[in-house]
Amino acid sequence: MNEFKKIMTQSHTQNKDCLHKLYTDKQIYISKLSSSEQPIEDEKIFYYRGISFTFAGTGFRTPQRVTLYVWVPEGLLDCEKELAWGRIACEDWLLRNLSAPVNAVGKSLQNDRKDAREKPDFSMQETNAAVRRRFGCLYMEEQKAFRLRIAFQFPLINGHSVNGKSGYKGVKLLLDTLCDSLESADRESLGEQLKLYKRQLEIREYMEKNGLLAFVADGSILPRQGDTEKPLEGAVPFQSPPSLRVTIPFEDGAALNGLGIRKGITVITGGGYGGKSTLLDALEQGIYLHVKGDGREYVLTRESACKIYAEDGRYVQPTDLSPFFSYLPGAGGTHAFSTIHASGSVSQAANIVEAVYGGSSCLLIDEDTSATNFMIRDRLMRRLVRKEPIVPYTDRIRELSERGVSTILVIGGSGEYLKYGDCVLLLEDYRVYDKTPETRELLSEWEPQCGEETCGEVHKWMEQKNLPIEPQLGEILRGHIVQINNSRSIRLGEITADVSRLTALDAQGQLHTLAWLLEKLLLGDRQQEEDLRVCCERLIRNLFEGSSDMTLNAHVHEYEPWLEEVRCLDLLMAAARLRKP
Repeated sequence: MNEFKKIMTQSHTQNKDCLHKLYTDKQIYISKLSSSEQPIEDEKIFYYRGISFTFAGTGFRTPQRVTLYVWVPEGLLDCEKELAWGRIACEDWLLRNLSAPVNAVGKSLQNDRKDAREKPDFSMQETNAAVRRRFGCLYMEEQKAFRLRIAFQFPLINGHSVNGKSGYKGVKLLLDTLCDSLESADRESLGEQLKLYKRQLEIREYMEKNGLLAFVADGSILPRQGDTEKPLEGAVPFQSPPSLRVTIPFEDGAALNGLGIRKGITVITGGGYGGKSTLLDALEQGIYLHVKGDGREYVLTRESACKIYAEDGRYVQPTDLSPFFSYLPGAGGTHAFSTIHASGSVSQAANIVEAVYGGSSCLLIDEDTSATNFMIRDRLMRRLVRKEPIVPYTDRIRELSERGVSTILVIGGSGEYLKYGDCVLLLEDYRVYDKTPETRELLSEWEPQCGEETCGEVHKWMEQKNLPIEPQLGEILRGHIVQINNSRSIRLGEITADVSRLTALDAQGQLHTLAWLLEKLLLGDRQQEEDLRVCCERLIRNLFEGSSDMTLNAHVHEYEPWLEEVRCLDLLMAAARLRKP
């Protein structure tokens, strides 16, 4: 710390360029290289209260804005044995316990009477109820330490000279806050989080071995408070029907009861405000693991589950819609159909094709957010309307199930859907009943009637999917600012991607990640003729590799790079929405 203080004292009132000395003794900037690729000699490592910290630049023109890396030795958490299987839980616990106090102190330094550049400014990545990898805290096996990533801005005098004294005090205040919070953190809560995390992993393993799509533990609290993530106070705890109840044993001798939803077609029905959509929303978020107190700690769904919507006005790239359309008026064909303004039925068909191509094994569909003419056609309409280009989803639902793509369907207005259910659940006042035997009795005289069309090989859908870009687009895009508007629209240069209906994304950091990866995709990280899914899988796989000093790229972004984990499926479906003006 004395060495850091010495540098800051020498930098006081000097030009802000002298801040480069914080992270190098000598650095030659090459205009063609991004900041993370610049040659560096003699990395500066500082030590304070049992931790170490280093600095990295974020841009040649803004030396006052740096990334502060704080390294917390694994021994301070006493979790060396658990890191083999619980690394993500440890990363999450550390970030969750440190980011709130650090950000609170950072905000307290703000002074509206002063120019923002005249005061130290720092922040850490925030968390939500989901447990997943985030750039804010990553375990680095080589260093045997957790690396905290903090955005720090040194104070300037008149916008040009360094306020070294204030900068030193700001860094010391930040480090003291971190160390104090680390020392006072409840270590028992880390043990509890690791125990919960291990049980969640065991549930996933049980689901895989026993053919379960989802598991909802008895006692779970599914409703949320308004638009927040907080569980609704006074909500009815979930209780599984005895006929569908499964018991999951844990290695520690405990066991957990709950609803097991098996592969196939599950229909969820009931009257209005009975909890149908609430259950479906919980199942969608069940692709993530949640922290204690969320109410959905033991609500888990296959990680490839995808919620499907009708999206009027959606842009659709050339896509094979032949499984759901025999023809489309005015179109050249259905095997490579595209439109700048899709109808509800076309958009929902495209969403299903993309999800299946992206590897989804479970489609979550709510009748309220679907195109009725796409979902189903009853006997009377089949007899009356002879010329119908749409092959309804219910004509494909059984074939998809046989090929490993299950459906969980929420209905409320049409009993026609009941004919297709392997399992029928009734929700009344947030209580679940198994109505499968009763439904089969009511439908005992019904004989399934499917359409004449036959579906091609499901796993080959969208095999020729291409992005709407020319080879030279990378040069056009370079230098543009990545923007995220209204939390659900990504803009890269003049290219946009509306991801409003990718509702599995529950954090702003995930949108940042999509923007970052889509930019890499557009700038040429996709090899010639490489299948889009293969490319997305590679980008996701490499997201956290070699990230000890990772920056987005050389140009300045309007948001901080607090990236966090997304699925390959999310990236693929976002890429399918890329649209040129």
